[in-house]
Amino acid sequence: MTEDILTSERLRIVPFEDADFPLLFELHSDPEVNRYLSPGLVPMEAAEVERRLQGYVFEHRRSGLSKWKVLTREGDFIGRAGVTWMTEPDGYELGYSLKRAAWGKGYASEIATALTGWFFERTDNRYLIAFACSEHEKSLKVMRNAGFSHWFDRERHGVPCTFYRIERNEAF
Repeated sequence: MTEDILTSERLRIVPFEDADFPLLFELHSDPEVNRYLSPGLVPMEAAEVERRLQGYVFEHRRSGLSKWKVLTREGDFIGRAGVTWMTEPDGYELGYSLKRAAWGKGYASEIATALTGWFFERTDNRYLIAFACSEHEKSLKVMRNAGFSHWFDRERHGVPCTFYRIERNEAF
Protein backbone atom coordinates (compact mmCIF):
# COMPACT_ATOMS: atom_id res chain seq x y z
CA MET A 1 0.00 0.00 0.00
CA THR A 2 1.24 3.48 -0.86
CA GLU A 3 2.15 5.72 2.06
CA ASP A 4 0.03 8.84 2.57
CA ILE A 5 1.60 12.20 1.81
CA LEU A 6 -0.90 13.76 4.20
CA THR A 7 -4.32 13.21 5.69
CA SER A 8 -6.97 15.73 6.63
CA GLU A 9 -10.27 15.29 8.42
CA ARG A 10 -11.97 13.56 5.46
CA LEU A 11 -9.25 13.12 2.84
CA ARG A 12 -5.95 11.41 2.07
CA ILE A 13 -3.31 12.38 -0.46
CA VAL A 14 -1.13 9.64 -1.92
CA PRO A 15 1.36 9.58 -4.81
CA PHE A 16 0.21 8.71 -8.31
CA GLU A 17 1.52 5.49 -9.81
CA ASP A 18 1.90 4.51 -13.47
CA ALA A 19 -1.20 2.30 -13.17
CA ASP A 20 -3.38 5.31 -12.23
CA PHE A 21 -3.96 6.43 -15.81
CA PRO A 22 -7.65 5.32 -15.76
CA LEU A 23 -8.33 7.45 -12.67
CA LEU A 24 -6.71 10.58 -14.08
CA PHE A 25 -8.23 10.00 -17.51
CA GLU A 26 -11.71 9.67 -15.98
CA LEU A 27 -11.20 12.92 -14.04
CA HIS A 28 -10.16 14.87 -17.13
CA SER A 29 -12.69 13.25 -19.44
CA ASP A 30 -15.32 15.51 -17.91
CA PRO A 31 -15.39 18.80 -19.85
CA GLU A 32 -16.79 20.62 -16.80
CA VAL A 33 -13.74 19.58 -14.74
CA ASN A 34 -11.54 21.05 -17.48
CA ARG A 35 -13.58 24.24 -17.95
CA TYR A 36 -10.91 26.44 -16.33
CA LEU A 37 -7.93 24.22 -17.20
CA SER A 38 -6.10 23.60 -20.43
CA PRO A 39 -7.58 22.41 -22.83
CA GLY A 40 -10.80 24.11 -21.68
CA LEU A 41 -14.37 22.88 -21.93
CA VAL A 42 -13.53 19.60 -23.69
CA PRO A 43 -12.27 16.18 -22.56
CA MET A 44 -8.50 16.06 -22.19
CA GLU A 45 -6.71 13.96 -24.80
CA ALA A 46 -5.39 10.62 -23.55
CA ALA A 47 -1.84 11.57 -24.57
CA GLU A 48 -2.01 14.74 -22.47
CA VAL A 49 -3.35 12.81 -19.47
CA GLU A 50 -0.51 10.29 -19.83
CA ARG A 51 2.07 13.10 -20.13
CA ARG A 52 0.77 14.72 -16.96
CA LEU A 53 0.65 11.42 -15.08
CA GLN A 54 4.24 10.61 -15.97
CA GLY A 55 5.25 14.13 -14.90
CA TYR A 56 3.51 13.72 -11.52
CA VAL A 57 5.17 10.34 -10.93
CA PHE A 58 8.60 11.65 -11.97
CA GLU A 59 8.42 14.84 -9.89
CA HIS A 60 7.31 12.96 -6.79
CA ARG A 61 10.24 10.55 -7.11
CA ARG A 62 12.69 13.37 -7.89
CA SER A 63 11.71 16.03 -5.37
CA GLY A 64 8.90 14.73 -3.16
CA LEU A 65 6.68 17.55 -4.46
CA SER A 66 4.07 16.91 -7.12
CA LYS A 67 0.39 16.63 -7.87
CA TRP A 68 -1.03 13.61 -6.05
CA LYS A 69 -4.20 11.54 -5.85
CA VAL A 70 -6.91 12.86 -3.54
CA LEU A 71 -8.87 10.05 -1.91
CA THR A 72 -11.63 10.01 0.66
CA ARG A 73 -10.70 8.35 3.94
CA GLU A 74 -12.62 5.33 2.57
CA GLY A 75 -10.28 5.21 -0.45
CA ASP A 76 -12.50 6.66 -3.20
CA PHE A 77 -10.61 8.70 -5.82
CA ILE A 78 -12.04 12.23 -6.05
CA GLY A 79 -9.29 14.17 -7.84
CA ARG A 80 -5.75 15.47 -7.75
CA ALA A 81 -3.98 18.15 -5.76
CA GLY A 82 -0.47 19.14 -4.87
CA VAL A 83 2.37 21.57 -5.20
CA THR A 84 4.52 21.97 -8.33
CA TRP A 85 7.07 24.49 -9.60
CA MET A 86 5.82 27.15 -12.02
CA THR A 87 7.50 29.98 -13.86
CA GLU A 88 6.37 33.53 -14.57
CA PRO A 89 5.92 34.08 -11.70
CA ASP A 90 8.53 31.73 -10.30
CA GLY A 91 7.55 29.69 -7.28
CA TYR A 92 5.74 26.64 -6.06
CA GLU A 93 2.08 26.61 -7.01
CA LEU A 94 -0.78 24.94 -5.17
CA GLY A 95 -3.14 23.26 -7.62
CA TYR A 96 -6.19 21.02 -7.37
CA SER A 97 -8.85 19.51 -9.59
CA LEU A 98 -11.76 17.47 -8.29
CA LYS A 99 -14.41 15.26 -9.86
CA ARG A 100 -17.75 16.96 -10.30
CA ALA A 101 -19.34 14.56 -7.76
CA ALA A 102 -16.94 16.00 -5.14
CA TRP A 103 -17.85 19.65 -5.77
CA GLY A 104 -19.72 21.66 -3.16
CA LYS A 105 -18.63 19.51 -0.21
CA GLY A 106 -15.77 21.68 1.06
CA TYR A 107 -13.12 19.21 -0.13
CA ALA A 108 -11.18 21.80 -2.16
CA SER A 109 -10.86 24.18 0.81
CA GLU A 110 -9.98 21.30 3.12
CA ILE A 111 -7.22 19.99 0.89
CA ALA A 112 -5.88 23.46 -0.03
CA THR A 113 -5.58 24.37 3.65
CA ALA A 114 -3.98 21.04 4.55
CA LEU A 115 -1.50 21.23 1.66
CA THR A 116 -0.53 24.80 2.52
CA GLY A 117 0.34 23.80 6.08
CA TRP A 118 2.12 20.66 4.85
CA PHE A 119 4.18 22.72 2.36
CA PHE A 120 5.47 25.17 4.94
CA GLU A 121 6.17 22.43 7.48
CA ARG A 122 8.29 20.43 5.01
CA THR A 123 10.05 23.08 2.94
CA ASP A 124 11.96 26.25 3.66
CA ASN A 125 10.17 28.23 0.94
CA ARG A 126 9.11 31.75 1.84
CA TYR A 127 5.80 31.72 -0.04
CA LEU A 128 3.32 29.60 -2.00
CA ILE A 129 1.39 30.71 -5.11
CA ALA A 130 -2.09 29.78 -6.29
CA PHE A 131 -4.00 31.10 -9.30
CA ALA A 132 -7.14 30.55 -11.28
CA CYS A 133 -9.04 31.95 -14.20
CA SER A 134 -10.36 35.30 -12.95
CA GLU A 135 -13.98 34.32 -13.62
CA HIS A 136 -13.68 31.10 -11.56
CA GLU A 137 -14.94 32.65 -8.32
CA LYS A 138 -15.35 29.30 -6.54
CA SER A 139 -11.67 28.47 -6.96
CA LEU A 140 -10.64 31.97 -5.90
CA LYS A 141 -12.78 31.54 -2.77
CA VAL A 142 -10.95 28.28 -2.00
CA MET A 143 -7.65 30.18 -2.12
CA ARG A 144 -8.95 32.85 0.25
CA ASN A 145 -10.33 30.16 2.59
CA ALA A 146 -6.84 28.62 2.71
CA GLY A 147 -5.34 31.96 3.79
CA PHE A 148 -4.03 33.24 0.44
CA SER A 149 -4.19 36.97 -0.39
CA HIS A 150 -4.67 38.61 -3.77
CA TRP A 151 -1.30 39.23 -5.39
CA PHE A 152 -1.98 40.45 -8.93
CA ASP A 153 -4.05 39.89 -12.09
CA ARG A 154 -2.47 38.93 -15.41
CA GLU A 155 -3.15 36.89 -18.51
CA ARG A 156 -1.64 33.43 -18.59
CA HIS A 157 -1.81 31.55 -21.89
CA GLY A 158 -4.24 34.20 -23.14
CA VAL A 159 -6.68 33.79 -20.23
CA PRO A 160 -7.25 36.49 -17.57
CA CYS A 161 -6.03 35.01 -14.28
CA THR A 162 -6.00 36.10 -10.67
CA PHE A 163 -2.88 35.21 -8.68
CA TYR A 164 -2.86 34.68 -4.94
CA ARG A 165 0.06 34.20 -2.60
CA ILE A 166 0.61 33.21 1.01
CA GLU A 167 3.78 33.96 2.94
CA ARG A 168 5.25 31.47 5.41
CA ASN A 169 4.49 33.75 8.38
CA GLU A 170 0.82 34.01 7.30
CA ALA A 171 0.27 30.25 7.21
CA PHE A 172 0.66 29.51 10.91
